[in-house]
Amino acid sequence: MPHHESSSYDPRKAEWDGIKIDQWEPSKWKQWKAKQPAADEFAKIEREYLRIKYVIQQTNSALTLEKVKVKLKLTSHQSIGLQGTFPCRPGDVGKQGSPNKQYTISCGFTANDTGIKMAVLKARELDLLLITKQFQWTPELLGKQAQKFAPIDTEISPKLISELIQAYEQQFWKTHQKNRQGIRTWETHYLRHLKKLPQDLPLSAQALEAALDKTKPNTSARFFLVWQLKKFCEFCGVKNFQTIYSYATPKPNPTIRKVPTDEEIIQGFRKIGSPLSVYASRENLTEPEQWQWAYGMLATYGLRPHELFAVDLEAFLNPENTFHLVKLNPILTAGTKTGERSCGIPPIHPHWIELFDLKQVKLPCNAGTLNNKTAKLQTKFRNAGVGFKPYDLRHAYALRGHRLRVPIKTMADYMGHTVQEHTKTYQRWMNEDANLAIYQEVVIHRQGTTKEALQERIKELEAENTALKAENATLKGLLIKHQLGELLNQ
Repeated sequence: MPHHESSSYDPRKAEWDGIKIDQWEPSKWKQWKAKQPAADEFAKIEREYLRIKYVIQQTNSALTLEKVKVKLKLTSHQSIGLQGTFPCRPGDVGKQGSPNKQYTISCGFTANDTGIKMAVLKARELDLLLITKQFQWTPELLGKQAQKFAPIDTEISPKLISELIQAYEQQFWKTHQKNRQGIRTWETHYLRHLKKLPQDLPLSAQALEAALDKTKPNTSARFFLVWQLKKFCEFCGVKNFQTIYSYATPKPNPTIRKVPTDEEIIQGFRKIGSPLSVYASRENLTEPEQWQWAYGMLATYGLRPHELFAVDLEAFLNPENTFHLVKLNPILTAGTKTGERSCGIPPIHPHWIELFDLKQVKLPCNAGTLNNKTAKLQTKFRNAGVGFKPYDLRHAYALRGHRLRVPIKTMADYMGHTVQEHTKTYQRWMNEDANLAIYQEVVIHRQGTTKEALQERIKELEAENTALKAENATLKGLLIKHQLGELLNQ
């Protein structure tokens, strides 16, 4: 059969055994038999029509449970429209002068699984506009067929998304310093999300959906993408955020991190110093001792990975630095969070200075930007099979201070952040094992010391009691002798 014949075939005219296809129960679409053999192209089209009809029935039932009043409707065997009661179109009047009227809006959604998904999103968007009384008839809704990539707001010039992002970046630098920290903020918190948009198209609801569909619900990626797209659309002058809101997801709780123990950290020091003969790359240009020194500094001082390259080595090696404090110089990294430090950073385990041979400085000779240097640290940890990430050593430093009962304010100063940040971020990683270890060290150990002191005191009291008994017996003997002497003298 020629392809053009099957593509123009309307299955709604089909019937079998005297039953028209629209009178057939859609849920039994697999049982439909046409006049033609089952393998015939027409029969496939008819069954697919019944299947889509059944899926739309199920979808509308789900929308009813969600109290969404806008429903899906097959406007033809090839397209899906949206049906609901809307404010009257311009120049239109409802029954008995009502300001509302039922309309079937043709949005150009194809009658397939993807079209159903897109139609559901649009139905929820329109329903929310109706609830919040923000619904307006736009050219997209008034037209017979939706414009596939129509701009969201008619007041916006049809610039490409790539051009809008360039203008957005120019606005960003008006309020941020163009240093390492500012560049990192733009790239990681802004551009990384905006790159998900189709760059060579105008800004549209479809473009936003294309970006949002690249993330999964209930993930941090979806949460931050929604947040950034809303800011971007505000900059572009878009007033309708319903497409974005339809993808909104609550901020997920962070995954519980497994913080390495001191024993695991010492084992990791040995692993990261082992040469990887099979793995040949640029990272092998760095000597194993250099990786070990970097590892030891991160573990001993709880540094952020990039802060390793901001250590004031001259001050660290100064003979007068008897407490082995580490001070950071932000100039070395062209502006970082290191400026937050208000004091030198001490080693909570001073014996690790000797264990990791940190006074023999062997800073990794990594070329490239600071981001590249820190990225190579991440790669080395992974390839060496350490079992955790560089930043996990920082979490371990925080918990180590907690175990040794260092005041929270003091630990926050050591780590270069506020008390609120310390409590929110680092107390969160206190798993059951860490809490039990602290309980054993702080409570049980303290009780054990008290019991030992009590036992010693009991022994002392028992000895005193024995001595008093002996003294009492002696005095009794002397008293008896004295009484007998007086009787004999009489």
